[in-house]
Amino acid sequence: MKMADTNRNVVDNINNLNERKNFVCGVVEGFYGRPWTPEQRKDLFVKQQKWGMNCYLYAPKDDYKHRANWRELYTVEEAEHLTALITEARLHGVTFYYAVSPGLDITYSSQKEVAALKRKLEQVAQLGCNAFAILFDDIDPEMSGADKEVFQSFAHAQVSVTNEVFTHLSQPKFMFCPTQYCSTRAVPNVQTSEYLNTIGQKLAPEIDIMWTGPKVISKILSVEHIREVTEVMRRPPVIWDNLHANDYDQARLFLGPYCGRSPDLIPLLRGVVTNPNCEYGPNFVAIHTLSQWSKSSTLTSCDNNDAVSADIRLETEGDDSSDDCPTGLSPNTYHPRRALRMALQDWLLEFNRPVSAFGTIQQPQIPTPVPILPSVNTCMSLTSTTLAAPGPPQPNINILAEAVQDASFNPTMNPVMNSLVSENKVVVDTGHEEADTASTVSQDASSTSGVEPMDCNPSPATSPPHNDDSMMIENGEHSKGESDEESSTPVIETTTENETTARAKTSLTLPLDTTQDNLEELTVDDLQLLADLFYLPFEHGRHGINIMNEFNWLKINSHLVIDYKKSDGDNKPEVQEWFDRATKFDEMAKNVKRMANRLNKVKNRSLLYDIYPYIWDMNGVISLLNSYIEWLALGQVSPLVSNYVHGNYTWFSKGWREVFMSGDQEPWIFRGGLTAELQRLIPVDASNDLFVYKAPEVPTRHSYCIRPYLDEDQSKLYSLILRTSDDRRDGTSLYAAYPDLPGDLTVGSYLEALKNENAKDVIVMVVEDEWGDIVAYGSVAGNAVEHTTLEAAYREQIRDKYPKVTREEGMMLTPCEELLALLTSEPQPPPKALVASHPAKVSFACLLSVIDESISKRLLTCMLASVRARGIFGGHCSVSVGEKQILELYSRHGFLEVTTQSTTLYLGRSF
Repeated sequence: MKMADTNRNVVDNINNLNERKNFVCGVVEGFYGRPWTPEQRKDLFVKQQKWGMNCYLYAPKDDYKHRANWRELYTVEEAEHLTALITEARLHGVTFYYAVSPGLDITYSSQKEVAALKRKLEQVAQLGCNAFAILFDDIDPEMSGADKEVFQSFAHAQVSVTNEVFTHLSQPKFMFCPTQYCSTRAVPNVQTSEYLNTIGQKLAPEIDIMWTGPKVISKILSVEHIREVTEVMRRPPVIWDNLHANDYDQARLFLGPYCGRSPDLIPLLRGVVTNPNCEYGPNFVAIHTLSQWSKSSTLTSCDNNDAVSADIRLETEGDDSSDDCPTGLSPNTYHPRRALRMALQDWLLEFNRPVSAFGTIQQPQIPTPVPILPSVNTCMSLTSTTLAAPGPPQPNINILAEAVQDASFNPTMNPVMNSLVSENKVVVDTGHEEADTASTVSQDASSTSGVEPMDCNPSPATSPPHNDDSMMIENGEHSKGESDEESSTPVIETTTENETTARAKTSLTLPLDTTQDNLEELTVDDLQLLADLFYLPFEHGRHGINIMNEFNWLKINSHLVIDYKKSDGDNKPEVQEWFDRATKFDEMAKNVKRMANRLNKVKNRSLLYDIYPYIWDMNGVISLLNSYIEWLALGQVSPLVSNYVHGNYTWFSKGWREVFMSGDQEPWIFRGGLTAELQRLIPVDASNDLFVYKAPEVPTRHSYCIRPYLDEDQSKLYSLILRTSDDRRDGTSLYAAYPDLPGDLTVGSYLEALKNENAKDVIVMVVEDEWGDIVAYGSVAGNAVEHTTLEAAYREQIRDKYPKVTREEGMMLTPCEELLALLTSEPQPPPKALVASHPAKVSFACLLSVIDESISKRLLTCMLASVRARGIFGGHCSVSVGEKQILELYSRHGFLEVTTQSTTLYLGRSF
């Protein structure tokens, strides 16, 4: 009996090995957005061979000859590059599947259309390709009138064309993506869908069918689900896995492990291809962990759903600093956290591989916010932006998706481009070996129009015109004491030599640590932190959860600091806990800053450029939270603050977290990921525009700190105000005789009020650079009317410091004399109607040399959050009529014109 069991196990193992050999495992470049470059695809083939993966599917949605202009044949130049890719894939044991998406406008009953499709794929076959795919995803399911006369249904039309092309190409390896490619798109459901049953019955049995799972982005794939789909399709599906796709929301990046799919699925599937992040470099983890999963044992593996649940528990309970890697598991057992750690260890080597980046950092393609509605395609990005009226908001803790479940949209039309002839080169520094000669085209070549497509018998031609994604470029500040020839500065390709030199010398603002720690190299723990900040669509990593938990605890328990201040330093245990946890949060923020700075120094500049916009934004948000905690530590929060400000919010609201983690909703419902969750913790609901800013175009080491004003800052603050008030065209100061005068009139009354402990409605914050200079400031008086009285008293107090100047009719005054005359007058209170809706008085300024607008926006965000924490929901600023530059500054930060009084223009905004 034991011998029989042994023989049966041997047979099972042999069958299992045979199944693994036929198992399709690889990558589909099937996202919407900027396609990868030919060099990146060749690099992918090398990695796939190393990791034992056997498939690559060429299907970039916005490559214009793949989808939008699918009928067009390739030119000679394009064909050469496509041939090179096909050959390179074959050399590394990777099957190159060429996919075409004709469903946008094909007439299925037209023999001319079918002939065009055959001709297109026949051309690619002559280039050496022996595997193909036809994709009918994300299209209108309605047939044309001509097709309705010929075909019984939409499914019959697609099957007819696909089978005919498959036969014409002599039945090569072939994949088919249906229009109903997941359970939520199956009408009415998978089992009873007439469309899916027709596909299963009529499509040639040798053709593999692609499937994304229960949803477009599926959190979990179960054995029961796959068996149901297999029964309907009459064959095991190839999973098109969107777990790591970010094209629907490119404010997010996914660096977590492949999970939610038990290795027990492997014998039940034809294969799995991952459709990962749009950015090539960050996909190392997604592809590496998929490779581990595909080779894991199905007999001894831990239950994957249990592993996922365990991960969630680890990430949401406690703050253990360990990496949570399980111990005692068989080497062939797949566990997501262990797989992630192994991938990160290999990824670290990738960061140290010398790769140059040419050009500027590509900004993530983040669409304009639109109301939250579920989408019917993976290219839609959905969010909710609600401008709240002054007063406490009423958070909606019932998820919106249920109310709009049946809504549908067409795909957003992105600029189409040519991904075979790429202008964005990635060059591997190969030392003495010849660098890979990337396919590039000049501006002149790309502007050629009217070229003929390449036929099956090639003839010389040039590349057709194509559009590259446009980028909004920001100039930046030159770093003090930083060499213009610094080796870490990337080469910037521009049209002229002068522009190249100028761009190479340009740097922008990323708040980075400049301490001795930055001399250390990037570590696996740094990458673990990075992955946890950008984890998975339905899970935040442990470090990210800890940051949210700690900030929320400090915010809702800030009353402890008020009690501490009132008790003259009576250090109770709960107060000490608050300060200890504030110190802990500060260390968390420093860890993120330190990791960002180490990333900034890696040799793989191409990889850095892919990650930089995301970590720059995350680092800025966490720094902002830390600045807010520093303000709370001053104990200036009003004890009468409404509960919603310091109570649970969004992630901590009842239901939100559970729905997010359940996977019941598509992840674009939760737009923005962890970055957005952290932003929502700042009590500035109506100021979403303050979180909209572009990342720098090149990495930089600048470090800025937003913090509360301290008494020792007065001289530097006055110096800043003098610089922002002064006109130094001739090199001399307009206020040389009285340099403190602009500061006294601008913020003197605020600083005086801060000395009075009873004046709780005044806030002054500063922005300090890494050299200790103050480069920006902001001041807020919660009650503008009361502050007018304080300002009048302060002017009376300081009048003896300055000579008396009286304004006489017809007399021309210098700018300094104008201020001296102003000093002798009484400050005018704002209009009553303005104060009723915008009671706070706001002012801020920033040096022109700090061009990165995110600095001033984050400063203003922190200030407004501090005011709102005192129960104030609107504010205003005043600008003299004719001061266009100052008016533009406030307008860019969301202040709109409210009223005019005499020569003063009042601008207001809600908080």
